Amino acid sequence: MAGGSVHSRIMVFRFIALVCALSVNVTVCLAKDVPLPKQRPPLLNVKPEIKPLPKSPALAVGNGWGQAAIDAGLANCKERLRGLDIAYDPLPPLGNAGGCGTAAPILLRAIGATRIVPPAEVNCDLAAAMHGWVTSSLQPVAREYLKKDLTVINNASAYVCRRRNGLATGKLSEHGIANAFDIASLQFSDGSTASIKGDWAGAAQMLGFSAKGNFLRRVRSDACIRFTTVLGPGSDAHHGDHFHVDLAKRRGGYRLCN
Repeated sequence: MAGGSVHSRIMVFRFIALVCALSVNVTVCLAKDVPLPKQRPPLLNVKPEIKPLPKSPALAVGNGWGQAAIDAGLANCKERLRGLDIAYDPLPPLGNAGGCGTAAPILLRAIGATRIVPPAEVNCDLAAAMHGWVTSSLQPVAREYLKKDLTVINNASAYVCRRRNGLATGKLSEHGIANAFDIASLQFSDGSTASIKGDWAGAAQMLGFSAKGNFLRRVRSDACIRFTTVLGPGSDAHHGDHFHVDLAKRRGGYRLCN
């Protein structure tokens, strides 16, 4: 009997082991402390590397201005702005050599009693040319043609790091080196305005009966004396609503007054 009891117990243990091996109910085997399989480690949340697009050569970052370029720019500003009736704040260098920016920019706030709104980031050569245009043409011509003082020049664009006409390709704009200025409208001492878009055209202006139109044509013509580029209505589709002036350097001192 003892041998039969042992044999019976062995058979029972084998039967329980078989049930544990085949059963989907894990609790049947818990009494035997059967170890559970280890869980799979969670997948790492790895983000793919995002590489920046290569910069176009025209807008590529340069190698820095360097102290020599900054010192030369400051010396030029001191010379160009000496004795001029302008209000401005010196600014830190903009951008980098070889790309956008300028070594010694200023924030031009006013020329005489005429405010620049909003103040414009420009280089000192352009500020000096603006001073000459405002004091020799804009202010006196406003008094002559309109019997009013010019109080505000509405700044449409000054320093902007971009290509010409905002296109995706092409040469760097003079705006990109703080060497250009756009005017949307002009305001006078009685609160009235002359809009480049609204007062340039029209039957009265074509016949010479528009005082504001005559004023705009005269000051645009005078700008060609001070700047190497003068564009506005009639030049192209990009300049139909503002005057653009800049000091672009061209071979033989060529000027574009269109």
